[in-house]
Amino acid sequence: MGWCRFRKNPPTAVEARRSLGAWLLALVLTAWVWPAAGAGASETDPGDRAAPVAQGGASEEPPPVSLEPVPAAANNTTANNTTATTAITDYDYDDYADFDDFDLDFELKDSEIADPLEPINRATLFFNRQLDRFILDPLTIGYRYVVPEPGRRSVNRFFTNVNSTQSLINDIFQLEWGDAGRTFARLLINSTAGIGGLLDPATAWGLPGHVSDFGQTLTLAGVSTGPYLVLPLFGPSDARDAVGLGVDSLFHPTFFFLPGMDALFFNTSSGFSERESHYEELKALEESSIDYYSALRSGFIQNRDAQIWARRENRRPPDSSGAAK
Repeated sequence: MGWCRFRKNPPTAVEARRSLGAWLLALVLTAWVWPAAGAGASETDPGDRAAPVAQGGASEEPPPVSLEPVPAAANNTTANNTTATTAITDYDYDDYADFDDFDLDFELKDSEIADPLEPINRATLFFNRQLDRFILDPLTIGYRYVVPEPGRRSVNRFFTNVNSTQSLINDIFQLEWGDAGRTFARLLINSTAGIGGLLDPATAWGLPGHVSDFGQTLTLAGVSTGPYLVLPLFGPSDARDAVGLGVDSLFHPTFFFLPGMDALFFNTSSGFSERESHYEELKALEESSIDYYSALRSGFIQNRDAQIWARRENRRPPDSSGAAK
């Protein structure tokens, strides 16, 4: 009776050693023979492998797929045999056939602006950067350190609410009566329920704010941008928006209490308060740009275009798509 778990008498030491040796020998032979068999199978010609069996019972091997263009079929038989290959080849190439003809410069073309005063603008930008470095940056950092973020947001809301008369007047100039009504309602609600504009309940009640300016009004009247400008203290602009900046300051109630200072510190597009809100973005752009002047100009053009047409897309002239004209 063989040695198994049903054996009545336990195996002797000699039998146990013999059985253990047999098991070890079997394991060694298996480990030596198995890889050799696997290698032999991997070296077998693919053509010698069993082909898949079709539904009819006959073995059928799929045609090879070629990435090379397939020449014209010499006869109907060849054409039928190459149909699948041709379909795959056409699919791979057709999606990218016109890639080389794609206009990769469309962003540059759409955002062109005349810059005949570039040497002067670069000198002005250098002056502004020195002013930023020694005065405005320390003021910004100190302001952010002393005033917590909720307080800074309240300051922004207060001056945005007070100076929303600019948006109200320009909405009327632009004959946008719906926006003018919403702006007036926001001014009334935030000045009362919002404690002078420190809070913004109008947005929570379904009256989101917007900004309209005289530069936008001139744009809708057909006035072109004019040359690109870098204004001392105020930064990137153009001739049209420089005029608009001066006119808009007359629409601010704060102008009569802080003449000149309100535009410098609380202007909705380039003042100190707005600059503080985008401090990290400006620093990141300055540090990552090879030519900060060109990057700033491109960013201004694209952002300004978005600001002008955000709520007036239906009034955009057909020839001004993508450009702040």
